[in-house]
Amino acid sequence: MCAVKSNYTIAICDILGFTKLVEDNTLDTVVESHLAWLRKALRHSIHKGDFPEEVPTLEDLQSNASLGLAWFSDTILIYTIEDTDDALRELLTCLGWLVFETIIGGNTRLRCGVSYGEVFIDRENSLYVGEPLIEAHRLEQAQTWSGGALTPKATQRVPEVARSGHFVDWFVVPYEVPLKHGSIKTLAIDWTIGIHKPDLDLRWSSRHPEPSADDWRVRPDICENWRNTKTFHDDMCHWCNRNKTR
Repeated sequence: MCAVKSNYTIAICDILGFTKLVEDNTLDTVVESHLAWLRKALRHSIHKGDFPEEVPTLEDLQSNASLGLAWFSDTILIYTIEDTDDALRELLTCLGWLVFETIIGGNTRLRCGVSYGEVFIDRENSLYVGEPLIEAHRLEQAQTWSGGALTPKATQRVPEVARSGHFVDWFVVPYEVPLKHGSIKTLAIDWTIGIHKPDLDLRWSSRHPEPSADDWRVRPDICENWRNTKTFHDDMCHWCNRNKTR
């Protein structure tokens, strides 16, 4: 892919708790366990099919005809190669699969911001420049959950008929997204579409269903992320609320 300045829908995905993950584990554990599993989940979300047994290469992750990808430490950038509705839906589907898989399996969690607009991309030289990158990063940082949300520009790029949240193949739903300072009504990535058994138990830990008072005192931000993620699932899940209309 040559250097191109064009309109793209881009997603900035951040690995939550990455600093603590690196500080609390050996480098081999981080790379060969946590990141290796995440790369498999990413490959599965991009290409679909069976969950991979082998850790994919970057070349493999970048081989989707509709989506581009770059990875910088704890940040994953995924973007539409062409500004088409099909490519946009492919991106949102990928994010829905990826957030779902990281919530119900593995040992990493992601938070994503999605924006739209003119970006300069030179993949061969790893150059990615444009206001949508900044907007997506700011929205990603502002959210208080594991999940993803779209900026107003990205929301407008979604076809109007799909903004209702009634078309599951678009993996978005209107929602009051929780932020560090308030909330914003926008389109959220609807990861609950991923097939799972009803009454998915999003436990705080293997031993405790909810955070303790000490957990809230020592790690209030993590507890809030957990609570908001669980609330989104309980409110929106297709599988656990089959008789509930949006």
